[in-house]
Amino acid sequence: MSTAEIVADGLASPGGFEATLYRVDPPIQGTDHLLVWHQPRMFGQPGQMKVVLATPGGAGYGKRMDAIAGTYVTDEPNHHLALQLAGGYQIVTPETVEVES
Repeated sequence: MSTAEIVADGLASPGGFEATLYRVDPPIQGTDHLLVWHQPRMFGQPGQMKVVLATPGGAGYGKRMDAIAGTYVTDEPNHHLALQLAGGYQIVTPETVEVES
């Protein structure tokens, strides 16, 4: 199963929208991080989910911020669908490990 785990939430995206940084497995186009955000409807243009390749620090991979597969037009934010379209990724949470004392 292709997975996406949240690394950081509330990061600034281009345009100042709140973005989420995900670590993905398997990697895509040379990196294992994606930055995802919703750009709301503005100036008569519909909203858009944006997906870009990222570094572990949340910067554009290769110093670029080009939209990749997973980017689509919508007025409703949906990270689950954007990640599914980007590479079949399912959002997972780190498993809680119980430590016996």
